[in-house]
Amino acid sequence: MATTFSRYRNGPMDRYELRHIMWTWPILMRQATDPHVLSFAYQMWEKHSNANWLPTLRQGQWMRALHREITEQDEVIELIEN
Repeated sequence: MATTFSRYRNGPMDRYELRHIMWTWPILMRQATDPHVLSFAYQMWEKHSNANWLPTLRQGQWMRALHREITEQDEVIELIEN
């Protein structure tokens, strides 16, 4: 089956985006409770230490989705009313 870019909206991940996502990756590895997410997170953490490695389209899609979930939690603003 051929891979089409229409399924992956953002296309392949570049080194700059990978570096940006991996900056918050330890937070994901601490907060994750699902064994599949933990396994994926640890595999990507190990692979990213290789300077020549870039994630596949599917790995990149999962990494972006997990990164979005982490950063959304940090941006919750609580309104304090007097």
